[in-house]
Amino acid sequence: MQPRSLTRRSEFSEIYEKGHKLVGRSCVLYLLPAVDNARAVVASRKVGGAVQRNRAKRLLRHMIRAVFFPESDALAKATASLLTGGGSAKAAPGDRTGLWVVAVARRRILDLDIHAVVAEAGKLLADLNLDAGHDTAGSSS
Repeated sequence: MQPRSLTRRSEFSEIYEKGHKLVGRSCVLYLLPAVDNARAVVASRKVGGAVQRNRAKRLLRHMIRAVFFPESDALAKATASLLTGGGSAKAAPGDRTGLWVVAVARRRILDLDIHAVVAEAGKLLADLNLDAGHDTAGSSS
């Protein structure tokens, strides 16, 4: 099932304030565990003219489909579980097993092809997994 589009200002405000921010060279990703799956892509005029912004948004939409919401939404559920710190196998009604994703294009995205954008997003997500495992455990150096 395809994720819905985030459209309301309040939804954007919530994900910008409470979500996890992952900064890459081609885009900035905001992730927030939620009840449902939703996504949005943003390309400001800093990225370029209309043609460049549309290309950037196409790349971001493809990246979101490929990385966060493939055919099964198991990755979205696992990422939401990681972000909430939960690890229970069964989800009670009202649990946040969905994921909201906002991808903001940066100018550099225009120099990359889709494979590089997907690879960068995968790396950002892998770094998030590594950071979650090392949050507070063992900071004795």
